[in-house]
Amino acid sequence: MKKSLSKCVRQALANVWPLYGAAFAMAIGLSVLWTAMPFILRNIGGTEEHVGYAWAANMLGYLLSLLFATSMLGHLNPRHITRMAVAAMLLAILVMAVVVYHAIAHNQLNSPMLIWMMIGAGTLAGAAMSLFWPFLMSWVSADYEGTALNRRLGTYNGTWSAAAITGPLIGGVLVDMSTLGPITACIACLAICFVLLCLAHDTSAGTAAFVKPVDVVQIPFDRELLLCFRWMARVGLFCSWVCLGVSRSQFALLFTGLGFSETQFGIIITIFGIFNFLILTGSGRLSFWHFKPVLLLSAQMVLVISLFLIIFGRTLWTFVPAFVIMGSSFGFAYSSHLYYGACGSKKRSAQMATHEVTLSLGVIVGSGAGGYLSRHFGVYSPYWFAVIVLALGLIAQVIAWVVLKPEQHSQPA
Repeated sequence: MKKSLSKCVRQALANVWPLYGAAFAMAIGLSVLWTAMPFILRNIGGTEEHVGYAWAANMLGYLLSLLFATSMLGHLNPRHITRMAVAAMLLAILVMAVVVYHAIAHNQLNSPMLIWMMIGAGTLAGAAMSLFWPFLMSWVSADYEGTALNRRLGTYNGTWSAAAITGPLIGGVLVDMSTLGPITACIACLAICFVLLCLAHDTSAGTAAFVKPVDVVQIPFDRELLLCFRWMARVGLFCSWVCLGVSRSQFALLFTGLGFSETQFGIIITIFGIFNFLILTGSGRLSFWHFKPVLLLSAQMVLVISLFLIIFGRTLWTFVPAFVIMGSSFGFAYSSHLYYGACGSKKRSAQMATHEVTLSLGVIVGSGAGGYLSRHFGVYSPYWFAVIVLALGLIAQVIAWVVLKPEQHSQPA
């Protein structure tokens, strides 16, 4: 019996590791590229506005394509659709490489056409990405529930967030050495991701939710309480990604404008990634935080502290705690929404799509508005904008708790 159980465990691990590996390779590639993107655009003549629009356009393409993919392509096999997504992203990033090479080799810096071609290629990459993350997440979590689901999501979150630890540092170092370096590294990571997806099978994580419904162990939930926490977590996820959209796009230029290097910026974002990884992994291993409203409200409030440190800070040792706080709060907001969305849901695809739509909107608002505000109202205006968003989000969370919580409820285990 023990041998049979051990064999099953080994088989399960052997089946699922290509999916975790694909998530890691994709995450590290994107992390390298988008950490360096503000500097890549600056080096070919882009402004703060272009920097803000680049990530906003990427996520807008992701959002619009996501809405189409989940409504029209949900019946497709995730093994095939994720490979198609990676292939399309590879083509888009290759276009970026050609554009940057042409701009530098032919001394066509400050060319609006080339800058907008970069933004356009990023938009196409974002559109293709919509066929990757939601399908992969649903594939990984398809036939799990309760504590097993939490652990599964924790391992998945730990995998991609581990990539976010090393990716920014690599991106910062590479762009310090060569404008083309981060783009080349991203292409290599996407190629590895494609190979790993080819090694995966439909049974890698059980029966894929996109292919057919599965029988799972049903755990009773207070539906009204679950709805309340879903909305509180959704508000928190949106606000945290607004902060990320601002900090990952505009702070790069502010930081180097204060005399710091691109490599040091990579280190700062690596610190963010370390604490994001710790919280995501810890949340997947522990369950004491489930259905505790004060933790969702607290995560929202401490994000404001990180923004104040950025606004009033001028030294590296002021910015480090800012990104420690932001990484921790961001990780908790992400884990919370992913868990409350997935638990008690028979069809995971819709909840995963909602998760991705919410964070996409956060980036579009944060990065897009941040670029515009920085260009026209000063380099610190995006962070004050984010503070206002967080304050409104906190009010919305309180309203959701007051209005949606049931009169009497028992917290699920």
